[in-house]
Amino acid sequence: MTFLKKYGFYFMAIAVISEWVLPLVLASFVPGYLQFTNLISDFGEVDSPTHMAFKVWEVVNGLLFLLSAPAFYAYFKNTSKKLSGWFTTMLIVFSFTDCVFTGLFDRATSSNTQDITGMIHNYSSGIGDTALLISMFVLLKLYRMQGKTAIATLLLGAFIISLGIQFLFVYPRIMPNSQFKIPYRGLWQRLNLWLLYMPFLLISVKEIFKKKSI
Repeated sequence: MTFLKKYGFYFMAIAVISEWVLPLVLASFVPGYLQFTNLISDFGEVDSPTHMAFKVWEVVNGLLFLLSAPAFYAYFKNTSKKLSGWFTTMLIVFSFTDCVFTGLFDRATSSNTQDITGMIHNYSSGIGDTALLISMFVLLKLYRMQGKTAIATLLLGAFIISLGIQFLFVYPRIMPNSQFKIPYRGLWQRLNLWLLYMPFLLISVKEIFKKKSI
């Protein structure tokens, strides 16, 4: 556990950067792939040339997120053990559902797909996104308790924007027959992930440099 507390922020920084880099790297292997239109999980479709690469990449990233959890708990526990516990729990849930499970279980190719693995993939992804959103809300409460109102206000703004982006992303799935069409689901997915991952990366980088300066 001491090892994870010491190097957990490194694992988080690597995981976040890896998640950002993943679609940029794999897109070059999928003909016709469009970053603003296609989803990241499209790389994991059974007939995709990046199928296995995506699965392994996501499982590894999920394990990196998981290994970072003890460091974040230790970082916030003196502020509030309860909220720190909630924060790391949401991080663990995200690690398994949105990374490990979506890597292990193939995505359903349409909303009508009844295959159990596709259902696990789709529901896990939704649970993971929700867990990450909750973790940001808990994070802003932790910073507010620390008296860092400026950071808490920025996180509140990011949280509200993320909710809006999340709506744009899920609307085509929850209202498939609506005449009001919202394009560019890939763009909304990427913007939301960038926004939600950013606090984790900034905390990690701050702590990494802080420890190096000691």
